[in-house]
Amino acid sequence: MLLSKNALQNFFLIILTITVSLNASINPLLNQFSSISFIIFFLLCLKNNEISDAIKINYINNKFFFLIFIIYLSYLVFKIIPLPLNWIEVIAPNNYDLYSSIKIDKEFWPLSIDPSNSYFSMLNCINYLIIFLTFPSLFNRSKYLMKFLFFLCVLGFFHAIFATYWMLIGNPSSFLIEKIHYTHASTGLFVNRSVFGTFLFLCSFSGLYYIVIFFQKNKTITFNFIEQINSKIIFIRIFIIFLSIGILTTWSRSVNFSYVLILFSFLFYSKINFKKFINPLSSVIIFILIFDVLVLGVFFGNAKLIERYAETTIVSESIRLDFHVFALDQFKNFWLFGYGSGAFEQLFKIFYILPESNGNFSVEHAHNDGLELLGEIGILGLTILILLFIIYFKKLLKGNNNKKEFARFILLSLLLLTLFIQSLADFSMHTPGIAILLMTLLSIGLINFEKTISI
Repeated sequence: MLLSKNALQNFFLIILTITVSLNASINPLLNQFSSISFIIFFLLCLKNNEISDAIKINYINNKFFFLIFIIYLSYLVFKIIPLPLNWIEVIAPNNYDLYSSIKIDKEFWPLSIDPSNSYFSMLNCINYLIIFLTFPSLFNRSKYLMKFLFFLCVLGFFHAIFATYWMLIGNPSSFLIEKIHYTHASTGLFVNRSVFGTFLFLCSFSGLYYIVIFFQKNKTITFNFIEQINSKIIFIRIFIIFLSIGILTTWSRSVNFSYVLILFSFLFYSKINFKKFINPLSSVIIFILIFDVLVLGVFFGNAKLIERYAETTIVSESIRLDFHVFALDQFKNFWLFGYGSGAFEQLFKIFYILPESNGNFSVEHAHNDGLELLGEIGILGLTILILLFIIYFKKLLKGNNNKKEFARFILLSLLLLTLFIQSLADFSMHTPGIAILLMTLLSIGLINFEKTISI
């Protein structure tokens, strides 16, 4: 079956919508469905000669990036392969001590403590590889990239409306979604408010990036109302109003802080691009900041958000700091290979000493994406990822004297910096759907603007 480029683009958007929207693919069945869908999508891309050639060119242009990526994927596969226990004793003594204490008569054990969750992590990594291979080949012109960014903004808009409505009626539990702890916060179809807020935050980034590409393409100096309608900018502004409402009403401190940071990041870029503070791009962003965040926030939710910040004390946050310390300790125990993806909850149940006053509970994540990832992959995995990021940023830096590439470098770098700051107290990046959406945005960095985008 041969699909056209437009059909493949639409198929990709459908897969992305399902992957991100249905509880952020946190369910193992949805996770496998997502992986199968991406693999089928990749095979269909290879059947289209034009796209297949573009994928080959993308691979050749970014050969070292993909080679390191494949090495990292191989590393994840190696960690779920059962190895002789006497090997484990030599290369990972703490794993050996743990396995020996379980008193199960098995000769072969994987380096990952929770191999089933590590398997799903490996599937997600395959999805990332497919995205980096195909996205730059499918959305390699400005109109195609704007189509993707506009679609993502629309998707976030509908989610924000639905989630806000559900919040107003008390977030009823239905389908695969349980909202016991988030009755009065916007969550929609997502697992919690932080994950949902991060999704809306990425959708807002897409809408603002759409505006940037429009100005680059048309080299606009003035920007009247008719031009906003013809360029769909007026719709982007409307969508972002509702995205702002959705983000505010999650009451997530980290996500709201990230949202403000990314708005100021675009303001920073607009000053660099237009050489003055008040310009067509900054006017749009200032409107969003003043009207969406401040005015709507006062009437719809900022009072509650301020109350939530005011509730924060060193005492109330000490439990999360304990999780961070525990995550760091577990990294030290499994420093070389790591304990494997998804194993933090298992280690918490085994090694975390609960204060008597806190009762009996368990946590799945460390509330710090960086520390948890560090513990999952170990020094070897971290070394591979650092090398991968160096190659990625080298690609972003290459030829950034071009305005399109300079904007891409600035905005994607600021996006990663903002998410890094957020991850210090959050775990949204460990949600498969959010990670896939982020990788899709980062794959914009592999597009060869100089040869494929005419603006």
